[in-house]
Amino acid sequence: MYSSATTDAGGFAFAVGCGDGALCSEPREQGVLGVVGRPRWSSERTLALPGRCRGTVMASWAENCRRHFGDAAVDRLRDALPQWARDLPDDPPEDAWFPVGLQLRLTELVIDELLGGDALALEPLLAADVLRSVSRPTALFLRTVGPAPILGRAKQIHPSLYDVGKVGAEIVGTHATIRCEAAALFGHPTWSLLQLFAHRGFVALTGRRTVHLGITTMGETAARIDLAWA
Repeated sequence: MYSSATTDAGGFAFAVGCGDGALCSEPREQGVLGVVGRPRWSSERTLALPGRCRGTVMASWAENCRRHFGDAAVDRLRDALPQWARDLPDDPPEDAWFPVGLQLRLTELVIDELLGGDALALEPLLAADVLRSVSRPTALFLRTVGPAPILGRAKQIHPSLYDVGKVGAEIVGTHATIRCEAAALFGHPTWSLLQLFAHRGFVALTGRRTVHLGITTMGETAARIDLAWA
């Protein structure tokens, strides 16, 4: 559901991204509360973002909404989308491309229309959705290998899910530095929030505990995620 952490029977796909909408003369790290406090972009600016995402990152969004909020929730969200986006499939095909702004706007509508504006309440819902979608073999694999091997493949995984930007990762022990550059997507505050939720949820899936997580903005189109676990 409106998440950047997705799973399937064949393995684990983890999309990373970061940043906020303002230029920073002094880059500084922010955690979840800091990101929640960032000014939201207008819906027009969000929907006009360059780039596309795979259907994978919105897998089963309608089913997940119905599970958490009831049947009427899906119609409520569709009605709040622009006309051109209202035919979004309930379960978008994994290999289909959609405007990346649609994923972010759908997330914002869930927060506004269904969660009363409480962005923090989205995290446990995303975690529950991902946990339901993970097969037993995948769950065992993640607990066996831990976060490092998956995070270390960020460069290869990102372009399979998004057609804009570049992502790379440096892993040292139980610490990962994930660098994102060359896409306005990485400056979007809702994207940043999804990434913090997704990274923390991913670490939990591996049976580890997040001990540090934050985003450092590096301008409008580049940023860095720092993650440590134990």
